[in-house]
Amino acid sequence: MNRFLLIFSGLFLSLLTMLGSVSAAPAEKGPIEVTSERMEGFSAPRRVLFSGNVVATQADVVIYADQMTVFFSDNEQEVTRILAQGRVRIVQGDRIATGEQGVFHRDQEMVVLTGNPRVHQGKDSIEGDEITVYLRDERSLVKSREGAPARAIFHPRESSP
Repeated sequence: MNRFLLIFSGLFLSLLTMLGSVSAAPAEKGPIEVTSERMEGFSAPRRVLFSGNVVATQADVVIYADQMTVFFSDNEQEVTRILAQGRVRIVQGDRIATGEQGVFHRDQEMVVLTGNPRVHQGKDSIEGDEITVYLRDERSLVKSREGAPARAIFHPRESSP
């Protein structure tokens, strides 16, 4: 049982590390580069909509999506929320989180993945109906809907001699 908890915690810790990189203050991680087929700015609420093959890169974290909306505070100095929709994929090394929608709430330091969310590292994976990562509390919650249980697959590690 302890081995199960250790592996499960490790997978969630990987997700926290990956998503924590996105949530860190920009000065800590460097610039964010976003490329897309189209970019459109709005003033109320202040936001920028990127659409078509969106790729956002900061340090070693890359987020792919069909569409991404970045919401700013009234003074436009801070990102308050990021909404990624359509074939969302967050990649950091061999850690990959996927879903149809991902929402990062900066003030709550929380990320919610929905639409068949799945997190995997190597052969290990977790999935459910909704995966919420509480970055501040370093905890995660996997919810399932009736008839479709949350699922985790962990492969035994080879022992070192």
